[in-house]
Amino acid sequence: MTITPAIHHVTTFGTQPQRSGLRQAVFLDRDGVLIRDKHYLSEVAGIEILPGVIEALRALAPHFRLIMVTNQSGVARGLFTVARLAQIHDALLARFARQDVHLDALYCCPHHRDGTLAPYAIACACRKPQPGMLLHAIEKWELDPARCFMLGDQESDMLAGQGAGVRSLMIGPDGAGKHAHPLYPDLGQAARHMLAHAR
Repeated sequence: MTITPAIHHVTTFGTQPQRSGLRQAVFLDRDGVLIRDKHYLSEVAGIEILPGVIEALRALAPHFRLIMVTNQSGVARGLFTVARLAQIHDALLARFARQDVHLDALYCCPHHRDGTLAPYAIACACRKPQPGMLLHAIEKWELDPARCFMLGDQESDMLAGQGAGVRSLMIGPDGAGKHAHPLYPDLGQAARHMLAHAR
């Protein structure tokens, strides 16, 4: 397996000073957790922040670093460019910032072993369920994995969290998937759980 770093984007919209030095983080999948899953979202106009996300992130921010980790194989498949992906994420960050929400960092894996576009058509260590993006963030931000959470809507998110040694929570409708991880209908309810169990 090729160890190729994911695209790392530290937010340029600033972070809240009270989060400096925090050793706990919430790792957030993008599609289905923060925004509605549009299946290979390729246009800024298609961004739809899910209900309750802003309020949940505001509640979590004083206690956790907020780090997005997302697979974006549309790059490897030639469906959109890295530049277009950056535009989408800049727009998302800007929308968050206008509502006083600031992520600490974004990690995106553009790879897929069945892709058609070099150099992204590879098997890598950053594409979930591999834990590469989380492990990189844990090292960079000097996080304590035992005090971190992974939130996602796919089993691959849960496995990535498990591989990084963090607690994993599933977002989805009742009965979605067959897994051993706690299931919450939305980010707001998951946030209440995390705040109650923050160490």
